[in-house]
Amino acid sequence: MLYLRTTILPDNTHVVLRGQPSEASSQSLSGRVIFGLAHSLKVKRVTVAFQSVGSTKNQLPAQNGCAPVHMEQVVFDASDLPTGWTLWKPNRCVRNATNYEFPFEFVLPGHLHESTNTPFGSVCYEIRATVHTCGFGINTWSESIKVPVYRIPKEGSSQALQLTDALQTQADWLGAVELLVSHGTMAIADNSKINVHIVVRPLQKGLMLADIGLRLSETICHKSLTDKFGDLRTSQSTISVRRKVTGDPANGLTALPLCQDHAFDLSLSIPKAFSGIQYSMNTPRITISHELVLVATLIDQDENPRHLRISSSIRVVPKVALEDNFAELPPYRNAEYDRLLLGSNAHQLNRFTSPPPSYSHTVSTQI
Repeated sequence: MLYLRTTILPDNTHVVLRGQPSEASSQSLSGRVIFGLAHSLKVKRVTVAFQSVGSTKNQLPAQNGCAPVHMEQVVFDASDLPTGWTLWKPNRCVRNATNYEFPFEFVLPGHLHESTNTPFGSVCYEIRATVHTCGFGINTWSESIKVPVYRIPKEGSSQALQLTDALQTQADWLGAVELLVSHGTMAIADNSKINVHIVVRPLQKGLMLADIGLRLSETICHKSLTDKFGDLRTSQSTISVRRKVTGDPANGLTALPLCQDHAFDLSLSIPKAFSGIQYSMNTPRITISHELVLVATLIDQDENPRHLRISSSIRVVPKVALEDNFAELPPYRNAEYDRLLLGSNAHQLNRFTSPPPSYSHTVSTQI
């Protein structure tokens, strides 16, 4: 609408549900909607709704646990007035512009399905503000913004602690060479860059390394859809690839001689969620998993290429999932013992000047 500008300002740009649908608590989504006018407008009612959106083709079926969501609040209503409407004037004619600012708040249940966008359908949510006017022509004007819903492990749970575990995997090929892959955590965030440390360790002489590559792949499996052979429908895609040629063609070396351990640091760019990658999840109807794959090309003593492959599962999670694992850790100065020390004077502390007893002294004392 040319003479009505709607601005939706949620207090949080996303909703975070912690724990499984059966244990996650409800979350509040609040904010305000602001209207700016260029001309006067006869307004009857203003509503704000939180709802799921998606066409019939792209919305995952309701029978699979994803029923449509629609919560609506009436934040302004002029039905009690004799005319049934009130006149909104342009902001420049009103001293208090907050007359056209309305707060809203929704309590979202913990069993909401998290947002996702797959070839089998999508689950997405929005906040929509609607102004109902009176007059000729179109009398309903709406504006909306997307609000993603994340589901992360519950704080302090074993699943949450596993996210910060280090990724370390290794494999050897016929006792001739060993590959080691490591990363700081078993989980990575979208819209970021990860650095993977790779070590190629020769166990026999005469081998050469031609190239080494890193790939992040995604597999989406729908548990209630099957193909013509009766197998579950799956979709596989490559998210990010990085390849490094280890030889030096300028000096006539097509491959790197493996005479000692060689370390490489390769980085992968992780795209933004819902457009280039999906979050890892395992729900009653869909599974999304990710795999980090290392491929190395070796040249054996007979100059035959050998392709080695090592893989490890890895989780893609929202950034807030990784931040939560450290948010509850208190700073060192807040420890109980530190508070005791900080609250005491140095001369009041007991100082032990005698050395600790030796092991033989302790044994003889017990006897």
